[in-house]
Amino acid sequence: MSIKLSELAEKINCRLLGEDCLIENVADINDAEAGQLAFIYNPRYLDRLATTNASAIIIKEEWLKDCDKPALVAQNPRLAFVKATRLLNPEKRNQSGVAKGAVIAEGVTVPASAYVGPNVVIESGVILGENTQIGAGCVISSDVTIGDHTVIHPNVSIGRNTHIGHNCIFFSGVVIGADGFGYERDGEAYLKVPQIGNVRIGNDVEIGANSTVDRGALHDTVIGDGVKIDNLVQIGHNVVIGRHTIISAQSGVAGSTKIGEYCLIGGVVSIRDNIEIVDNVMLTGRTVVQSSLTEPGSYSSGMLVDTTSNWRKNALRFKRLNELDKRVKKLEKDAQQK
Repeated sequence: MSIKLSELAEKINCRLLGEDCLIENVADINDAEAGQLAFIYNPRYLDRLATTNASAIIIKEEWLKDCDKPALVAQNPRLAFVKATRLLNPEKRNQSGVAKGAVIAEGVTVPASAYVGPNVVIESGVILGENTQIGAGCVISSDVTIGDHTVIHPNVSIGRNTHIGHNCIFFSGVVIGADGFGYERDGEAYLKVPQIGNVRIGNDVEIGANSTVDRGALHDTVIGDGVKIDNLVQIGHNVVIGRHTIISAQSGVAGSTKIGEYCLIGGVVSIRDNIEIVDNVMLTGRTVVQSSLTEPGSYSSGMLVDTTSNWRKNALRFKRLNELDKRVKKLEKDAQQK
């Protein structure tokens, strides 16, 4: 696909400065060639303007003096670049229809606009929206509802009674609605707690490859509109995640925890069960959250990388902090009594 730079400027709400040209695609500023569009989002990369072969640049107004190429002027060049990338690289979708080998329960209606891939299993009571795409090998259990324009990539499993909104994307290996992890000790063994809740997923939600969202035990697990979940993320039973929160790879949220709106959760973050996190909280990578967070802001934990010998010494000191705290308090008390 190619488009005139002037047309692209109009579509992504930028101002064109310089000559019009034909843009075929986007590229990194270091690797761009003629016919490609690059961007500058940080002034430390302005020196690349002298060496790039890109035909045009997306750039901020205040940096134009350094740019001798046709430019699209944007307050947020990165956002404008994303919009341009989406326009020049439209999503590839399968043609509508039901592939050979798909097993669809009697009474389930597949809209004419939908696609169902090979070896898909769709059980009874499922409702599919318009323009849904279900990739090869998916299993859609009974009484699931899937909204319009939702794309489910190959080998995704969706448990019974799950409700999925419009314009969602689930990547391969996702499991929605498996039983939550609930057991009660009964003598020398553990008795499984029935997980009788469901999963409710809003509109415009994306869930990355091999991530899991467990069904609720009593209440539903709820994923709000616009939530983006990376690969290899575990969401426990009864968890509620507010709108437009982002969770990065290898993070885990334990059962019955509530996370607010517009939170940013870094990679390998661990969030314990039965706590609440307010809106607009940022958790940096490897943070361990053991109690509720009642104020917006950025939170961190964990030890920075160090040589093994230093790390071992500091780990031993950390174990002695409680003893040291008691000694300091005793010294303070003795000083006050003198």
